[in-house]
Amino acid sequence: REAFVKCVDMLLDAKKVYIIGMRSSSILAQFMKYHLRLLLDNVTLVCPSGGGEVFEYLVNLSEDDAVFAISYPRYSSVTIRAAEFAKKRGAKVAVLTDSPTSPITGAADTVLVARSDMVSFVDSLAAPMSLINAIIVAIAKKKQDELSVRLRRLEEIWDEYDVYDKNQ
Repeated sequence: REAFVKCVDMLLDAKKVYIIGMRSSSILAQFMKYHLRLLLDNVTLVCPSGGGEVFEYLVNLSEDDAVFAISYPRYSSVTIRAAEFAKKRGAKVAVLTDSPTSPITGAADTVLVARSDMVSFVDSLAAPMSLINAIIVAIAKKKQDELSVRLRRLEEIWDEYDVYDKNQ
């Protein structure tokens, strides 16, 4: 619980939030970015096409920023190096992984653990997805007043530009 609260506060207090998840963790990172962008203006999904490109996303990282790194087996060495880079730059680093002994935890200020059991060659992402969802809900609750205004504005824009089909 303490790590969860610390993570939520880190994301809320950050000047800029970077979300990193490679390989099978990329879908978790994309889900988190999509929903956090509805709540915060300062969210960037780090999605490099090549391994070294991750540092181009993080070149301006500072101690006022936060990195949320997601790493599940087989652990991406690029994600681990990016978290280590962020830590060296003084940014706050929260990691979501499957075990306290995961190789990415050494770079973390706070570690969130959500097991991902491998039933076959495909990992189940239900537990980490649920934890990400809980983070999003906690941030939404803390920004409740701002959020209602923002969502109202978004609804008006979506209606004006026919973003969603209303024939239901």
